[in-house]
This record gives sequence, C-alpha cells and structure tokens, in this order.
Amino acid sequence: MNIQYYIKTLLYRHDCVIVNGLGGFVTQKQASKLENGYFFPPKKNLTFNESLGDSHDGLLANHIAKNEKVSFQIAQQKIKTFSKKIKDTLEDETDIYLKDLGHFKMNTERKLVFKPDNTDWLIEAYGLPKFKVDQVEIPQENSEKKQPVEITTAAKVKTLKDAQPKKNYWKYAAVGIIALGLAGLVGSQIYQKDVKAHNLVQQEKAKQLIDQKIQESSFFVQKPLKALSVEVKPKTFGKYHIVGGAFRIRANVDKKINQLQRQGFDAKYIGQNKYGLHQVVYASFQDKTQALKKLSQIKSQNNPYAWLYVKEL
Repeated sequence: MNIQYYIKTLLYRHDCVIVNGLGGFVTQKQASKLENGYFFPPKKNLTFNESLGDSHDGLLANHIAKNEKVSFQIAQQKIKTFSKKIKDTLEDETDIYLKDLGHFKMNTERKLVFKPDNTDWLIEAYGLPKFKVDQVEIPQENSEKKQPVEITTAAKVKTLKDAQPKKNYWKYAAVGIIALGLAGLVGSQIYQKDVKAHNLVQQEKAKQLIDQKIQESSFFVQKPLKALSVEVKPKTFGKYHIVGGAFRIRANVDKKINQLQRQGFDAKYIGQNKYGLHQVVYASFQDKTQALKKLSQIKSQNNPYAWLYVKEL
C-alpha cells in the first residue's frame, strides 16, 4: 500500500493532511511576486508539523479505505504502521526519502526535520514558469526640442480666415445643443409628474381594495383568538465532550452524525478546533465522572480512538 502516494493526491485538494502517529503535511499559499526583473507565479509551499501527529481527522484513512476497498479501521492501522516504520528507520539511518514529498531526518533533539521537494502544489498555477519582464521606457515630455516655425503675414491672414467660419459653426451648434437639452429636461419633468400622479391614483385604489377585503374577512370572525405563549429554553451543551471524529471536509460531519445516531448516540457537531477541523461528538456531559465512564465504554465497544474534549460551549 503506497500511503505516500495517497498523501500526495490529497495535498493537491486540501491544505492539511494528517498522518496519525507521524505529523501533518501543511501547504501554505504564496502570492505571485516581481523580483529582480522576473515574475514568479503563485504557488503552494509544503511544510511539516510533527505536533499534529496525535490528531486524527479521518481524511487520509477515509481516502485509503475508499481506494483500497478496505475498512476504516484497517486503513487506520496501515497509517500507524507506516508512521512507525518511518520513525524506526530514522533511528538507524540519518535520512529517509518519501517520493514527491521530501526528506526526513532526526535532529540531535530527537525531533523530525523535514525538507520538502520542489513540487508545486497549487493546481491553478501548475506548470507556470517564471519569466523575465522587459522594462518599458516611457519618453519624457519635452525630451526633444521643438524647432520654431516662422509664419509669414500672408499665412497668418489665411489662417484667421479659415478659422472664422469654424468658430461661428461651433457657436450655433452649441446653441442648438443647449436648446435640445432644455427641451429634453422640460419633457422629462412633465413625464415624471404624470407618472407620479398615476402611481398615487393606483396606490389609493389598492388601499381601498385591501380595506374592503379586511372588512369582509373580519365579518366571519365570531370569537377573538387567544394569544399563544411559548417558552423557549436555551439549548445548552455539557462541558465534557466525547469526540468521535474531526474532519477537514464539512460534508463528512453530517455523514458521521447520521452514522452515530443510527447506533443510538446523541451525536452532534460542536464546531471547529484550533486546527480548523470540524468535530463530531458521541455525547456531551455536565458531569466529568459520567463523561469518563461513557468514554471508557465507547473505547472498549465502539471506537478505541475516541477522546475527551473539555470546553464550555
């Protein structure tokens, strides 16, 4: 079972893929930029967070179970075996490589160090290369000296004669435009007054018709109706929650709730945790002792990976 391949395929569609027992692969989007005369398209960088190894959102296990046609529990066990194998290998070797993801090594503090491959995880900009941007020179005004042109007296007289009719033409044209504008303005005001008067008449007719219908309807009411008072109690949750799953995709929440409710649990959705995962709980309790007792029962009979989440909702 090539688990690293399933991790890779999920990273193209999700910002975080958690590998239970190992950590979480997280992609971060980087905007396009212009640097040193080159345009760099947007991309997603891959990082690794070892602290997410204790989390479990079901994304990877569900994906493996669906593609390998195995149960969810078997997929979870395969992931744990995969994580343990990597850590055991790093105890003996200084470096381990996961194809298309990157290199792992253990530092002196026995912490995982990850160096990602140069892979572009942003599908929208996949395959776009960087390219050089040519600079465009904008000519400055008055960069070239204009040569003076000598105009003779005869040329001046001819220019004035040619310019005179054009000036008169624009004068009459301007008068015509102003006249048309005034006529249009007056006509528009008259039209608006007619429309306003028509609307007032129609509104009055509608009001009279509504009053008539109300009177006709009131005639058939023999007894006054009693006011109905309903007391709505605020919905409260307990402080102690038994978590059955945390999901990156919101649609998986409803599926999990339906599954647990069919098994007889008071399952519900309690929101997102600090990692942005949607949490589904088997039940919530006000009393811690009752919550721990129920958690022990669920772990032994239903889900060994269930845990207790304490938060006031």
